[in-house]
Amino acid sequence: MADAFILRWKLDRPYLEQNTPGDVYALVTIEPNPAAVVSAPAAASIPTHLILLVDVSESMDVLVRRDPNAQKVGAASAEGKAAQRVVSDVPSRREMAAGVVQKMIERLHGDDLVTLIAFDDKAHVLAKALSPNDMDAVCSAIQKIHSEGGGGTAIGKAFESIRDVLSSIEDAPRTRKVVLLTDGEDKEPDSTLAIAKSVGWDFKLPIVAFGTGECKIAFLTELAKTSLAGAFNHIRDETVAQKLFGQAVNSQKNIQATNVQLQLWLSPELQVRELYRTKPEILFVGDLVPDANHLISLRLEQMERGKAYEFLFRCTLPGRAANQRLRIAKATLTYDVPSMQKKDEKLESNIVVEFTADANRAAERSGDVRKVLARAEVQRQVLFLQGKIDILKAGGGTQRDREIVARLLEALIKKFEDFGDQATANQYRGMKDEFTRKGTISQEMLNRSLAASSRAEEMVMAGDIDF
Repeated sequence: MADAFILRWKLDRPYLEQNTPGDVYALVTIEPNPAAVVSAPAAASIPTHLILLVDVSESMDVLVRRDPNAQKVGAASAEGKAAQRVVSDVPSRREMAAGVVQKMIERLHGDDLVTLIAFDDKAHVLAKALSPNDMDAVCSAIQKIHSEGGGGTAIGKAFESIRDVLSSIEDAPRTRKVVLLTDGEDKEPDSTLAIAKSVGWDFKLPIVAFGTGECKIAFLTELAKTSLAGAFNHIRDETVAQKLFGQAVNSQKNIQATNVQLQLWLSPELQVRELYRTKPEILFVGDLVPDANHLISLRLEQMERGKAYEFLFRCTLPGRAANQRLRIAKATLTYDVPSMQKKDEKLESNIVVEFTADANRAAERSGDVRKVLARAEVQRQVLFLQGKIDILKAGGGTQRDREIVARLLEALIKKFEDFGDQATANQYRGMKDEFTRKGTISQEMLNRSLAASSRAEEMVMAGDIDF
């Protein structure tokens, strides 16, 4: 029987000039094998355990979007900020959360399980590994979203509750996924990231994080990359929320491979740099740090049926004489395919660069790899932009920081002009104009820009960054 996947690689510079050190970007792609799809029997979906984390802090009672027709009925507060009590046909963030959770659970099957944890500055376990067929218990849990909480935001408490839940039940052979909805800025972000990473690693948990309101999507990208099967996005209104939450359920019901890991053995002669996951969504992971054996393990955990997965990393190579070859890395993919009764499957491929005395060959570049890199870099640049704006908002910025922000916005404008996307270039011009006038950029603008930067399949379009 054919392998379920094909492992490919491509370099942006297949040839390096002789005796000259240089940077190379390596693109590693895992693709579904069409031959395996044809030969495999129709596969039933793998049952899942869906773990839902819902913010119920005080600010979740704010409307999910502005309603110009809302009637003011009094003063209120939202996590220490002045607010207004209103009567409106627009749902609150809390009401939106309850609605999308209900619709998510309606998409599950009888052999699935759902855990529902609400959180503010503490965790409230509303449902623990319930069958969606247990309608009375499920409905009761969803109703509690309306009444629990009201404090600050401490997402780490919810992840600690996940550990408690999963340590006390047996949910095999189900796949697992965490879906998080929050509108707040976490009170203890470093602690939350450490807890999420620990829980994700111990229980093989991909994290899909959705932010709305005043949350910082930059923080949610950090949560998402605690597992390389994770994702993040920005919710603007209840329609977008239903769409994104529905996609999260559909993708989990479409899982083909489990226990997925991509291991890279890296030549000790090179210096390895930053890593991006570039499909199915773009995620800037950060600098690679090999262990003492020159190995890096990238845990994907799960892969969807019919989707390609792709990683891009940069490395600096030493010079070598012409006609010599250097093995940059050895890529090893391991996985299980339950529907095909395949376990501990393995694919391997050596990633090799050649040195040449031919100047024309040394000048060759792969347009495919450079195009992927150009898209991926947008996310890293917007994350950097978020950091600089945070410094300026806190009053700690310098003139040098302001100059860096202005230059970065210019670079993003130029990048989208090179993409041929004039509308999005104009949107970044709008950001630059706001920064010039006010010395800052709104969090809403940054959130939408960062969410748009995760799109991998298509070029980022103006509608994705409609400030």
